[in-house]
Amino acid sequence: MDIKQIVGDNIRFIRQKKNLTLDDISILTKMSRTYINDVELSKNAITIVRLERIAKALKVEPSLLLTKDAYRNF
Repeated sequence: MDIKQIVGDNIRFIRQKKNLTLDDISILTKMSRTYINDVELSKNAITIVRLERIAKALKVEPSLLLTKDAYRNF
């Protein structure tokens, strides 16, 4: 599993666990819904700055999004 997939899986599962839609995260981060969806599907690599913005929107530490299977302990 590569880092893009780890990050994408963590974002998607934490977002869903918090009952947030892609549109919700898009509004909170001021990033496009399509971009966030592509990150969740491992189609786009994410910058550290954008990772931090998404982590803030999800109310988690950025490092959590980089940890393999972190969402399972969420």
